[in-house]
Amino acid sequence: MHSQKLAPSALSPVYPSLITNTTGGPLCPWTLGQDRSLDAWALFERCDGQHLFLTQFPGFDGEALVQSLYDRLPLVNAPGVLASIEQEDRQALVKLTAEQWQKRLNNDDSPLGENDKLTALVELMPLRFVDQPLSRRTLLGNVDKNGAYHAGLLSSCEVLVIPAEGLLEKPSRWFMVKEALKRGYIAFSGSPIRIPVCCKVVILGDVMDHDTLHAVDPSFAGLFSLVGESQSEWFVDKEEDAQRWALGAQSIAKQYCGRPLSDEALTRLARYASRLCEHQGRLSLAWHELGLLLGQCEGSGAVSLAQLQQAILAQEARHNSVEIYAQRNVEEALVRVDTEGERTGQINGLTVVDYCGHSYGEPARITVSVHYGDGEVADIERKSELGGNIHAKGMMILSACLYRIFGQDEPLHLSANIVFEQSYQTIDGDSASLAEYCCLISTIANVPVKQGLALTGAIDQFGNVQAIGGINEKIEGFFHLCRYRGLTGEQGVILPRANTRQLNLSDEVIEAVAAGQFHLYQVDAVEEALMLLTGREVGQADEDNRFDEKSLYGLVQQRLDRMAGNDEPLPPSWWRRALDALFDRS
Repeated sequence: MHSQKLAPSALSPVYPSLITNTTGGPLCPWTLGQDRSLDAWALFERCDGQHLFLTQFPGFDGEALVQSLYDRLPLVNAPGVLASIEQEDRQALVKLTAEQWQKRLNNDDSPLGENDKLTALVELMPLRFVDQPLSRRTLLGNVDKNGAYHAGLLSSCEVLVIPAEGLLEKPSRWFMVKEALKRGYIAFSGSPIRIPVCCKVVILGDVMDHDTLHAVDPSFAGLFSLVGESQSEWFVDKEEDAQRWALGAQSIAKQYCGRPLSDEALTRLARYASRLCEHQGRLSLAWHELGLLLGQCEGSGAVSLAQLQQAILAQEARHNSVEIYAQRNVEEALVRVDTEGERTGQINGLTVVDYCGHSYGEPARITVSVHYGDGEVADIERKSELGGNIHAKGMMILSACLYRIFGQDEPLHLSANIVFEQSYQTIDGDSASLAEYCCLISTIANVPVKQGLALTGAIDQFGNVQAIGGINEKIEGFFHLCRYRGLTGEQGVILPRANTRQLNLSDEVIEAVAAGQFHLYQVDAVEEALMLLTGREVGQADEDNRFDEKSLYGLVQQRLDRMAGNDEPLPPSWWRRALDALFDRS
């Protein structure tokens, strides 16, 4: 069992020199990594009667993906025609391919009668995105008083792309689409004309939209049997992967700001994209979000590192008003958080606040009190209805971990209260369970912990420390407070070893770590964190499950024994009492 101090080189991703000038030509960014969508589109093009649901994710342009898929594999070489054939007192509407239309005009195929009239009502669009509010009229069209049909979306194109929210907003729209696709035609009451459905349909939405539509109508999957799931992250397993992403980034830069990226700006954008994924080995494919950021870069010519950095900082500054207020409250001691010295039963946890598309880290003071009781570890957040279900689960796991070590042979005769001090909003997640456990041990053993160290991590019943989210924001939040008060060289953050691949910290944190002013420690087990916090050996249990009296767990065991009354001497046996009485008489 050991802990390890992280080196500065491990605190951010390192990419090879990204090459921007290649002989391979431009790369379409929208289809990069979208193998599932490409496969689904190929089936969509080949299989009649099977329609497609494409998923998208925040920061991604689903319509750009569809356009790229169609450009790569169009469903038709030339769009067809919705035609009207009038024969004496009858009229029929048919969909004709471009080739069939030309043959009909030339009377080469199914020649028309002398009095028959062939008219093109609508020249079908090859690909159409919904560009108007969905309604019965816009979807199906309408027949006017003179009996003339005015085409709706379903009869005006070869491929129609519908946003899922338009169908979910009013489910009756979905049932209109369903009946039309199922029957292959549209019929209006009072009119004998059947209008053919000319298109295949793509629905754009997220995975929740797909499940909701399926819940609304279980037959949904029968029509939309093809699903293409968009991938939000690009895995960088080898150098060529990074280069392919770089080509896509250059294409996005030209689309959104009309300028290429310098090599330095490209590397910085890759680092920014990696942070969006919270993983050093992945790059975000949220091209629309990245493109909007590049569009905010000032200047002309190639986008420079300084211009991109300024755009990133300006974007953060426009969203961080709540963060600044929270930092000021801690700095001015309106919210109490200690960053020096040692305290018993008090520890610095780390939280993440998400609002308005912005996330920031905030230290939280966690305290624990213990007293004689029935073994309950009470979560005050939960009792006050400020704790979520996942946080409650973390507290139960914490209790199980404590009982695994100290309550195997008999119940614990203590109760504990754990609370996030000065917290007035809902808390959820299990990322504070490591801090809460260490604070509980500190209180029971009456051993102080270092206030210059904050920690984050989830634990399991066996005391293993598990990965959590928002690691970068948490570390930076505590670092900003320590820097404001003055870095002492003793401050730092304890984090799960499993989170080291998620590190993508700001330059100021990395520089402080390199200078020895701030430290990051990775741990695998709760015992490693306790050693760092207290400077004491935790101890190993012997065959009787007893710990050395001078170890940290030994002190915990002694306190629990006193609460249970096990430290009192045993009463003398009957023969000892008889002997004592005999000698007293003599």
